[in-house]
Amino acid sequence: MGDAEDTNWFEEAVENALSTDPEDVVADADEIADVVFEYSDELLAEYAVKYPSVMDDESATREGFETRLHHRWGKAFDNLEFFILLNHEAGSTFKQHLIEDDELSDTDPLYSALFRLHARACQVSREVLALIRAGYADGAFSRWRALYEIAISAQFISKHGADTAERFLHHKIVDDYFEARLLQEHYEELGIESFSDEEMDAIEDRLEQIVDKYGGAFKQSYGWAHVELDENPSRRTVAEDVGLDKYEPYFAFASDTVHGGAKGTLYRMGLTPNTQTEVMATGPTNTGFTDPAQFTVLMLADVTEALLLNREEVTWSLVSTSVINLTHEVIATFDDIRKQLEAEIAMAEGKGYTIGGRN
Repeated sequence: MGDAEDTNWFEEAVENALSTDPEDVVADADEIADVVFEYSDELLAEYAVKYPSVMDDESATREGFETRLHHRWGKAFDNLEFFILLNHEAGSTFKQHLIEDDELSDTDPLYSALFRLHARACQVSREVLALIRAGYADGAFSRWRALYEIAISAQFISKHGADTAERFLHHKIVDDYFEARLLQEHYEELGIESFSDEEMDAIEDRLEQIVDKYGGAFKQSYGWAHVELDENPSRRTVAEDVGLDKYEPYFAFASDTVHGGAKGTLYRMGLTPNTQTEVMATGPTNTGFTDPAQFTVLMLADVTEALLLNREEVTWSLVSTSVINLTHEVIATFDDIRKQLEAEIAMAEGKGYTIGGRN
């Protein structure tokens, strides 16, 4: 421990909780356990004392960071938000028109699947926006990963029609079964209630019925697409079928931000190239938002197109085209700010200091 003036709140809490230096009293593992048990309540009490001031400081730091972040990126963030709102309204209005024209049925699998995918795409896009507004580029790109999968599913279903949509919706039964089996293996360790034998039998019966209907390939991860893909269904083959597989390299890169592997640990989107080996980001940063935002507008536009172009009318073709055209403006805004920031970073590094982080 350092001197009192050098001690941060966390160290101070630990020091205050320990009335005796444990190094002087602990001789073996049993005594360590006794000391930990004895002092744990004192340490928690010290945390409680520190809580108000620590949280006030954290709030002030966060608000200051977000103010600076939005001063730089605000126009781009706002453009992205408007783009999401535009897509949401397009889907909502399209649905209302179908209802008014008595062309939307609760039993229509095509529109049931596409409207649900579109709603989910809008929500995920808002999650991306929320994360970049808070300074979390890596988290935003991890959410884009889900948006990419939504987009390829929507485009594939739109291309192949109602039978494909029906299989997509029924594929939930496969997921239900495998997730239930997994839970049954670990419920005791988790301390949660298991499925009863009757419930598992019912889940298995539903799976058998659906596999009898669609074939054994239906049990695969993208098994709902096996008919169109000659029983070779996968994310990649679905993407290839609708011409979106060019984004697979970015999906792989986004996957690094999700998984706990070396690449996602050693490379963070929110850090500049020269700080990747110098800084370990534990919170928000002020860079890295361009890819998550740009790929979000592209995928959301694809989902909206998959929905709207199922009705051959000038109105919806016009709306879809306007959405696609607007992607260029949003992309350009993020690019402009990124280039400006990169120039400032280069200048700052030449002077021996770093731009970035929340300080």
